[in-house]
Amino acid sequence: MNENSFKHVKRANRLSVQVAEQVEEFILSGKFSIGDKLPPERELCEQFGVSRTVVREAVRVLEAKGLLGSHGGSGTYVRALDADDVANSLGMYLTTRNDTASYEKIMEVRKVLEVQNAALAAERVTDEGILELEKSLSKMEDALDDPEKFAQFDLEFHIELARATGNELFVVILDPFMDVMYEAVLAHNLPDPPDWTLRLHRRIFEKVKAGDSSGAAEAMASALDQEKPS
Repeated sequence: MNENSFKHVKRANRLSVQVAEQVEEFILSGKFSIGDKLPPERELCEQFGVSRTVVREAVRVLEAKGLLGSHGGSGTYVRALDADDVANSLGMYLTTRNDTASYEKIMEVRKVLEVQNAALAAERVTDEGILELEKSLSKMEDALDDPEKFAQFDLEFHIELARATGNELFVVILDPFMDVMYEAVLAHNLPDPPDWTLRLHRRIFEKVKAGDSSGAAEAMASALDQEKPS
């Protein structure tokens, strides 16, 4: 058995978990590449020394993780995780923790990410990005009397700002926080009137549009701290 062969698994832990872990390691280490077809089920059973049921359960685990995918009866293939896979996983993590301090923790992460987002957006935003930010602000203004919609469009503005950086990883990381923040904002019934919040967001927008990186960062910090604009 060479280094590219799987090892027999033992019953110290659940067999399907051990099989899934080995296959996942092969994928992450590059022994399997994106698009590679997994060996036939019978061959996997022989290499691992397990039953078909164990192999099938392990494959289901890796399909749920987004690492494997079946192609119409032609076999099981290694697939690349996409942004939605990552966002959904982080979103589920955030929503299932039942952490009483989750709002404060999320805000702490947002401050680290979004102040930098604003600065980078001011340096990189395109005409299309400016237009999308303006659309989000207009939606916020139209929803001043509807707290739920206002919160939704507020968070939409932040996602559009992340897109304006030109770095899709900011969107991937930030997007899962938005659903949690939407519920948190409504649950906390934040005291600042929507018109103050809108003014804060307009100030961010103007700094971004002007290409003022440091000003955009300061405006974002103020918005996240819910400071009243001067």
